[in-house]
Amino acid sequence: MGCILGTLLVCLIAGYYVQATVNQLQQTHHSFNDRQLRNGYVAMSDVQRLVLVLQEAHGQREITPDARERFQSAADFLFVRTDTFRRVQISSGYMQSADDAISALQYVQVLADQAVETDFENLEFLATELTERAQVARQALVTFLDEMRRFQDQLLLKQSVAVAKQRNVIWVTLLGLSLLGIAATLLLRREVTANLARHAAEARVKHLAFFDPLTGLPNRVQFQDRLFDLVAQGDSRGLMLVDLDGFKQVNDTYGHAAGDRVLQHVAATLGEIAQPHGGLAARLGGDEFAIIMPSEDPQFLTHTCRAIIEAVDQPVIYEGEALRVAVSIGVAADMQADCDGLMRAADFALYASKSSGKGQFTFYDGLLEEQLIQRRRMIEELPTAIDDGSVSFFLQPKVDLGTACAFGFEALARWQRDGEIVPPSQFISVAEESGLIADLDCRLLQDSTRVMAEFNRKNGTTFSVSVNFSAVHFTSLKFAKVVQAALESSGLPPHLLTIEITETVEMQDWARAKEVISMIHALGARISIDDFGTGFSSLAYLRKTVADEIKIDRSLVADIETSDPSRFLLDAVLDIAAHLELDVVVEGVETRAQADIIRSMGAYRAQGYYFGKPAPYSEVLERALEQQIQLQDKSA
Repeated sequence: MGCILGTLLVCLIAGYYVQATVNQLQQTHHSFNDRQLRNGYVAMSDVQRLVLVLQEAHGQREITPDARERFQSAADFLFVRTDTFRRVQISSGYMQSADDAISALQYVQVLADQAVETDFENLEFLATELTERAQVARQALVTFLDEMRRFQDQLLLKQSVAVAKQRNVIWVTLLGLSLLGIAATLLLRREVTANLARHAAEARVKHLAFFDPLTGLPNRVQFQDRLFDLVAQGDSRGLMLVDLDGFKQVNDTYGHAAGDRVLQHVAATLGEIAQPHGGLAARLGGDEFAIIMPSEDPQFLTHTCRAIIEAVDQPVIYEGEALRVAVSIGVAADMQADCDGLMRAADFALYASKSSGKGQFTFYDGLLEEQLIQRRRMIEELPTAIDDGSVSFFLQPKVDLGTACAFGFEALARWQRDGEIVPPSQFISVAEESGLIADLDCRLLQDSTRVMAEFNRKNGTTFSVSVNFSAVHFTSLKFAKVVQAALESSGLPPHLLTIEITETVEMQDWARAKEVISMIHALGARISIDDFGTGFSSLAYLRKTVADEIKIDRSLVADIETSDPSRFLLDAVLDIAAHLELDVVVEGVETRAQADIIRSMGAYRAQGYYFGKPAPYSEVLERALEQQIQLQDKSA
């Protein structure tokens, strides 16, 4: 019994010393191996990241924002790693190799900080110097790690000797094996977890490479790959480019979060329409989308476009607000075209749709492309044409029905281009689209007032001139100064100038418009409402606008010879004008019978082809002067 107890006691004592030895070895192992070795290896990785970023920037000859951010991140990690390395070294005892490694890392840190402070001013010098110092740091770290490994080997040797001396203590061996098994299990688990994370990251990167992160739709890369495959295989396909109308207003009014919600709504709508038919909806960027349909049947594509326009028009509720946008669609379907050709054709069609207004779709054809190319050329040439006088003006007489002689004229813009006169219906819309309408109108005002003033001074006449202006002018107080400058530079008496407002253009800011009109009235010029009877609300215009004159549109005159309702309507308008003490000019008079009827109804001024078509101002003024002389001769 005593022998057994003695043996047990010896085993316990031996086990105690073995355990104490193992504990001491483990503590030292953790202190140096887990902390110092890990710091050393990771510090080498941080240094290498700095070098790679700077070498990449040196190769590109510039430091991009992304590279700058990666460099700063690596420098921050290196600073933390070096400081930890230094503190562990101080607490663990002196090691020359560790001090050398810390010094080398600190030198690299200083270079990195200088690079950031100087904004990477000399990339070549920084790349060279940092590479050399990084090599010194790596060598110092290798020396330190080798010494640490030798120290670790010594510790393991001591552990082996201790275990060999106490090999009869089986439980120590079993305990050691158990600890090793646990450690191996933990390492294996860590490796499995790392592999799973790496696979998940790779899957995410792959998804981001081919899908838009906001909407979940395929991105431009996947869209181009799919289109290329269809073209290469010769498969039937229809391409639709979809662009949002009014999206900027949503962003400006409600913020980008609301804009993102609208984009997600549009993306979901396009995906739901395309997928059942085997199509692909993609987001190309911004508010631009595209759909590839495996069909080029016009009827099918037309139905699809209408479905898209109707579905997108549904309101999106965001924070209690109903947000609405419309879409413009350009459609191209051509079995012979390559990818670039299809994209170009759909882009032409999209441009035509956006020019036509919101919620439109257009199919591409050769004539459309020719028209759009011509339109773009006109946009490019128009600024020069305005400056060099290629855009001038014709005059059309405004006639006193009692004498059949002109009392004034309307100035109408004409563009002499390539030896031909461009119809106003073509280039006026181009000027409005390109934002040049203000320049064109102001040039027309300056030229027409100058010509009219010079003619009146030369011939002793008092002809007036009227100029039609876009509603855009009436949103700026500067317009009154433009009118004043034209009157002062030309010398035309203000009462001989009439500013015409086209009633078919709806004004949004009536308060500002009335202020501008009041300023023009203060100059002595007159205000006329053009095309009266065809716009948004004729009575509203009369109620809101302090006008001197209305010009009754030709649509109220065309049928007065044969239609009693037309005559009744014209008579009602004349009666309203009379009660409001407004002068009236009846437009669109093309026959003697029409002139006689409107005169019998109490109108005394008219304009139309019957009295003269728009023509070069010199011809029109000379003819008007001759008529006036003839009238004076008859009176005499």
